[in-house]
Amino acid sequence: MTTIPLIISVSGIRGIVGQSLTEDTVRRFAHAFATQLPMNARVVLARDTRPSGESLAAVAIDALCAAGCQVFDLGVCATPTAKLMVLELAADAGLILTASHNPAAWNGMKMVRADGIFLDAVTGRRVEAAYNRSRRRTGDGHLERVPRETVDAILLQRILAVVDADSIRGARLRAAVDPCNGAGCLFIPLLLEALGVEMHLIHGEPHGRFAHEPEPIPANLVDLGRAVVNGRCHVGFAIDPDADRVALVDEDGAPLGEDLTLALAVQSVTATRKGPVVTTLSTSQVVSDAAIGNGCPVILTPVGEVHVVDAMVAEGAIIGGEGNGGVILRDVDPGRDAAVGIALILQALAQTGRSLTELARALPAYAIEKRKVVCSQDDLQRALDGLIQRYPQALRHPVQDGVKLYLSGSFQCPWIHLRPSNTEPVVRIIAESERREEAVALCDVAEGFLHSG
Repeated sequence: MTTIPLIISVSGIRGIVGQSLTEDTVRRFAHAFATQLPMNARVVLARDTRPSGESLAAVAIDALCAAGCQVFDLGVCATPTAKLMVLELAADAGLILTASHNPAAWNGMKMVRADGIFLDAVTGRRVEAAYNRSRRRTGDGHLERVPRETVDAILLQRILAVVDADSIRGARLRAAVDPCNGAGCLFIPLLLEALGVEMHLIHGEPHGRFAHEPEPIPANLVDLGRAVVNGRCHVGFAIDPDADRVALVDEDGAPLGEDLTLALAVQSVTATRKGPVVTTLSTSQVVSDAAIGNGCPVILTPVGEVHVVDAMVAEGAIIGGEGNGGVILRDVDPGRDAAVGIALILQALAQTGRSLTELARALPAYAIEKRKVVCSQDDLQRALDGLIQRYPQALRHPVQDGVKLYLSGSFQCPWIHLRPSNTEPVVRIIAESERREEAVALCDVAEGFLHSG
């Protein structure tokens, strides 16, 4: 059996539990992280529901306390909520045990700065260097448990302050929700109750034994589509295990595609607020169209939440996110948050009185093709070079993240983006066009280069 190595990137650290990710890995990385913080640093710790999380969290707590940190343990908690609590508790950092959308055999660590934002690449490399040097520091730390009720109340108050809660309550909406036995099981029911939404919950036990593959892509939304139809719901929400992404199913039980979550949220927010919108190179053109249609400029970044949030801060953006269903509203918390995405979609339904299908059809329609391919670094470089040579007249986006080429002569569809993944040992190919056959053909070209060695 092939051993998958530990993946270290701007999206954190991920590996197969018991193989590339062991208790020793967690202990050493937690300690390395602590050495980059002040002595007696205040550190928020949280985890998703994966069965391996409890024991790995205990290891991380011991390592942080041994390095002199004051640890605030949130227990099982959504990643965006843990990041918010870094701010609320005036902590120096946060450490979250999660592998996000990766399958159940995985777990990982996401590290958070004092501003509630993930580590940037430079800081992450310093932590990795400390891990490799096995640098040691001793201190007298301690542990404090933070009640879930306290955490939930803070997030709920923030969301209710930025959405039209009365409009949502008055619309008498029905929603099916699939949190895939993850951290979203805990807070999302509270949010929908507060918004007066009738909830049809499936896979709602927070035990981490995922009822299906956890990434909220169309292939994994069959149960949710059935729940929407059976419950005569207006919308279905599919949430990944650490609750920072949400994908949509329409009233007929059909998945809309991850990019539509951000597009509809952007359209809702920019209808009344003007300012920059930030998203990534791999996000559908429909998100940019939604912003530009309401008079808001769009800024593209490399893939990775930290890139988006840092750009949002620098540009004073009103909303941002990624095309994987990640919506970022810094008025609530400093990162992708499924709960925020859900609230904004419910607001759009309530304020317009239109169905989810009608809202989606009002936006330009594009076909986006996404693939992932296992290959070597040499294969990737050959494919990057091959694409540039194949399309010499294409515009190359100046932001560096693999290579993104626009074939129309302007920064519009059709385009193709080829890049290494931040979360899996694969290369990602994304292409978009007004015609599905063209998007598929572009991906075929890129994949051909990857396999030509």
